[in-house]
Amino acid sequence: MKPLFGYGTFRRTAWRNAILGAEYPTQPATLRGYRRIACASGYLSLRETLFDVNLIHGVLVELDELGWKIADRWEEVPTYGRVDLTVSTMNGPLEAIAYICSDDTDATPVDDDRLALITDADVERAIETFGARMRALRRHAAEDDAT
Repeated sequence: MKPLFGYGTFRRTAWRNAILGAEYPTQPATLRGYRRIACASGYLSLRETLFDVNLIHGVLVELDELGWKIADRWEEVPTYGRVDLTVSTMNGPLEAIAYICSDDTDATPVDDDRLALITDADVERAIETFGARMRALRRHAAEDDAT
């Protein structure tokens, strides 16, 4: 499966590992042809653009099937959907998948490099709350593997 291109909370190692409940291989990547936006829902997202805008810095995360399930729950799919895109890495272009908000009609550009539109403390509280869901998914997967 293609790696996840994280351009927000998944960029911070501690947050990513806490959200996913495990450490996954990563590498830096950049994206061109998109703009970071703030959706009306308050979430950070991407919008494809024809205008030459700054590079979007991110991280590629090599997720397994369980990692994708957990990431889908964190990103609240279907609020966010998976989109195929091409990123640049130290080894050249690579196909990846990013989460993009499905309703960005009232979006405004985000021209800074922050990892979230809420405070770090609010992100950490959200991750702590999400932890119960993540642990349940991991426990269920372990039980399935045991049978």
